[in-house]
Amino acid sequence: MQEIENIPIQEIRSEIIKFNNDLSVQKLKNLYATKSYSEILGVNRKELAHSSFLAWLLNDSESHSLGKYPIRKFLEILVVWANKKQLHVYKGFFDSVLVADYELWDINVKTEKSIHGVGRIDIFIETNVTLSDQKRNLKIIIENKVGAKEQKDQTSRYYEFFNSNKQQDDIVLYVYLTPISSLKLEELAEPECSSINFIQINYQSLVDYIIEPALNRNISDLNKTILGDYVNSLRQPSLSTDEDYKQELIMALGTEERELLTKFWNKNNKLILAALYAISSDPDQDEDVRENATSALSKLSNSSKDRSRYSIFYNNNNEYKEIKKSDIGLYTVKVLEKNDLLNDEIIEFLKNEKSSGLNLIKKIDEVTEKDKKYRVGRNAELLYNNQGYYVVRNWGIGNIGNFIKNMEEKFPNLTYEKHDI
Repeated sequence: MQEIENIPIQEIRSEIIKFNNDLSVQKLKNLYATKSYSEILGVNRKELAHSSFLAWLLNDSESHSLGKYPIRKFLEILVVWANKKQLHVYKGFFDSVLVADYELWDINVKTEKSIHGVGRIDIFIETNVTLSDQKRNLKIIIENKVGAKEQKDQTSRYYEFFNSNKQQDDIVLYVYLTPISSLKLEELAEPECSSINFIQINYQSLVDYIIEPALNRNISDLNKTILGDYVNSLRQPSLSTDEDYKQELIMALGTEERELLTKFWNKNNKLILAALYAISSDPDQDEDVRENATSALSKLSNSSKDRSRYSIFYNNNNEYKEIKKSDIGLYTVKVLEKNDLLNDEIIEFLKNEKSSGLNLIKKIDEVTEKDKKYRVGRNAELLYNNQGYYVVRNWGIGNIGNFIKNMEEKFPNLTYEKHDI
């Protein structure tokens, strides 16, 4: 991937023109500009709204005309995400789910089921199941967490209550539903809730295994609209900054937008990285916005990250060899100090040098708490006329080239050599 710092402005302008005329971009704009009904009502990230929709979907007697199809597919999701220990508890049942050798009847689905002294279960399903001519009672306890964290070990309390009251023929399944991505879910050794007996699943699985396949079944146009609108509510990014409301940016994606977004990235990655760099190095942006952009930029460019090092020369003498890019400002200042190049005019020049998006040097009393993390160390790195200065280390993709150009123009005997690694 070409370094962002080396992209000419004319090329960026060309990329913007291509972006504005890209068909994938137009389709994505239409997708994300269309609000879902739940978003219009302001409930698209409310747990009760999602629980109510899922209760409607999993109830075979509801108006969706899908019968038992959704709940049977839901049980398949549990097989997919259950760990070995969870699968072992009801091995015969899960084996029957895999081969569809079971029957369900009298399906009862409730939301906000209250159990005195225990709590309110987000979704509670009770039904009868026949396995090899044996009738058993099936209960499914679903704890639904769209954003807020689990409160006071809810899942442990639910497990203790139902496990202690379980009859011999009962099958009790515990489900922890969150918007976690499938890749993150695969990496979990245990569910993110307090009880390890819960099977953690995600909203993406509901889209992949139930909703999108259901759209291809023989249902009314109205029900297709309802299901499609629900997927639209899941795809809308949430930008909440509430620290107590930990959530995924997007709850789930449909196949169409996943393919469009992949094409969007493949065609526009250079422009996206340039935009992220601009935000990450803009001191006028809020600190959290700048940090998030920096983090995203680092992760996106990590596979092709420029790990080059630099040597600094003065009068053809190699002053510092193969320093890290993050240290280039610090060691440049050291070279100037070492060669007696500092004076009042140069200090002013260094104070006003902003290639990194921040002042190259700042007096100790000028450094704010927010600014400290962009400075090299706890103590001042430069002393001039008994005044201490901190040196910025906000160097990365997009700013180091301008810095080198500015310094070489100001100090003709100062040169840099890049070493690719």
